[in-house]
Amino acid sequence: MEIPAKNILLNISVSDRDDLLHFISNKCEALGYTDSAEDLYDSFIKREADYSTGLQEGFAIPHAKTDDVKSAQIIYVRTNNPIAWKTYDDKPVTDIFALMIPESGVGTTHLKMLSNLATALLEDDFKKEIRKLNDSQKISNYITEKIGVNV
Repeated sequence: MEIPAKNILLNISVSDRDDLLHFISNKCEALGYTDSAEDLYDSFIKREADYSTGLQEGFAIPHAKTDDVKSAQIIYVRTNNPIAWKTYDDKPVTDIFALMIPESGVGTTHLKMLSNLATALLEDDFKKEIRKLNDSQKISNYITEKIGVNV
């Protein structure tokens, strides 16, 4: 799965986690990945209610598995300012990988995407490189190389 450059959103200003999830949901609707930003947002919030997707060192991986999503997608967002999120190290988040998976017909895509991303986020080199890059296409290429999944 290739992560297109249009899915790389840099220098985004949001006030908190919910504002960010609204932003991502609206962007997904604008990109044609969903017909309902509000339903996608609700799916993200439902998942966060089960267990926070905040990790550590400023990263989070919110995800939604819903038929409101037309195809599996990854959106990478880098915020201008750290935002509060429940994380393992109780630190705010600046780098977000949002995963959207259709509920039906994708088999284990969701798990493969999460597994590949979680593995990459354990590598210091991956975290340093993703934060060092400032070009959407270069970030797109790097993420695709490191965590792309065949769907």
